[in-house]
Amino acid sequence: MSRRAVVALSLCGGLAACVDEPPRLVERRQGSEVGSYLDTACSTSVVLGLSQQIAEEVGCLVPGQLVSFTAQANVVFAGSAVLPYLSELGRGDLLAAAAAQPATTLSINSAYRTVAQQYLLHGWWQRGRCNISAAATPGNSNHERGRAIDVGNYGAWISTLATHGWDQTVPGDEVHFDHLASPDLRGSDVEAFQRLWNRNHPEDPIAVDGDWGPMTAARMEQAPAEGFPMGAECVEVGVRAVTVVARSGPTELVAGDHATLAMTLANTGDVAWAAGTAVVTGGGAAGALFDDATWLDPTTLVVLDAAVAPGDEVEVIFDVNAPLVDEATAITDTFVLDDGGVQFGSIAVTLDVVPDGDGGGGGCCGAGGGDPRGGLVTALALGLVLRRRRR
Repeated sequence: MSRRAVVALSLCGGLAACVDEPPRLVERRQGSEVGSYLDTACSTSVVLGLSQQIAEEVGCLVPGQLVSFTAQANVVFAGSAVLPYLSELGRGDLLAAAAAQPATTLSINSAYRTVAQQYLLHGWWQRGRCNISAAATPGNSNHERGRAIDVGNYGAWISTLATHGWDQTVPGDEVHFDHLASPDLRGSDVEAFQRLWNRNHPEDPIAVDGDWGPMTAARMEQAPAEGFPMGAECVEVGVRAVTVVARSGPTELVAGDHATLAMTLANTGDVAWAAGTAVVTGGGAAGALFDDATWLDPTTLVVLDAAVAPGDEVEVIFDVNAPLVDEATAITDTFVLDDGGVQFGSIAVTLDVVPDGDGGGGGCCGAGGGDPRGGLVTALALGLVLRRRRR
C-alpha cells in the first residue's frame, strides 16, 4: 500500500497565521528611527518590531518557506533579540538534533535575522562598536536566508548538529552553523522591507528588486524601529503544492552502481507550475547522487519545458549514482522547485549505499514525510511525460 508525501505551501494574511504561534513581541510604538540606534545600542532587539513585520512580509513573498519554532525542552533562546524562524527543513533537523542530545541545553544566540538587524550589526562593526569582529553587508548574511543559527555553547553540539545537516561553514566564526539543504531565501527580506516602505510611503517609492543599495539603505535609516503603521499584506495568488502519487526504484545500491528511479508528481495546489520551473538542490549544493547523463548539472535536476496546471501530473524518470563509501551509509539529496526565483516544496531522495561486496537490495520505494532520511521520497528529473489528467 503506497503512501503519499505531501508538501503544501499555504498563503495567508501573514506569516504568523501560516505557521506555529510566533514569538510574542513588545507592543509597537512609533517614534524611533532605525538609524538612531547605530550609535546608541548594541542589541538588535531594538528593531524587533520592524523585523517581525519584515518576517511576515517574507511569508507573503515565499509562503511556507519560513516557519517559527519555540523554546522547548533543551532548546533555549539566549536573549530577546532572537527571531526564531528557519526553513521547515532546517527547523526539523534542528529539533531532531536537540532530541538526540536531550541532557544538554542548546543555547540559540541567533536564528533568522532580517535586513534591519543586519543593517545595525554591519553599522556597529563599521564603527568599531559592540565588540563585533565581522558582519556581512545587509542582504548577504545566511541568517537572512533562513538557514543559519548561532549557538552559544557550540562546542557541545558540533558533532550532533553536523549529523543533522547543520555545519560550521565560516572559518573563525565557531558559533555559526549553516543548514545548506534549506532553500536560499536570498534577498527576500530586502524585498520585504522595500514593499513595506512603499506601502507606507507612496509619495517616496523605491525599487522593489531585493537588492541592497544606497536608496534602500537611506530608507532603512529612516524606518521606524518599532514597525510601520501598515504591516505585512499578502496578495492572493493561491497555493503551491506538490504530491508524490507514484514511485518506483531501489532503496539500496552498491557503491559505484547506478539505478533508474521513476515517480509521478501531481500539482495539488491552485497555481500552475510555470514552464521553466527548475528542480534544484536545496541550498545550491552539488547533488551527492548526481548522474551526468540525466541531470542538467550537479545542482539542477530538470527544467520543465511545459507548464503543469493544477490537477495535472508529471511522470519523471532519472538515474542516480551511488558514491563510494567505506561502510553502509544513507545518502540524501534534497530538492526544491524554483519557479522564477520563488522556491517551494521539499522533495528528498535517500538511498542506502553499501560498500562493494556487501550486496545491494531492491524493491519499491517508500515515500517519506517531514524527515528527508525516512526513505526514498524521490525528485523530478529528465524524461518528462505530462499527463493531462484532472484529479
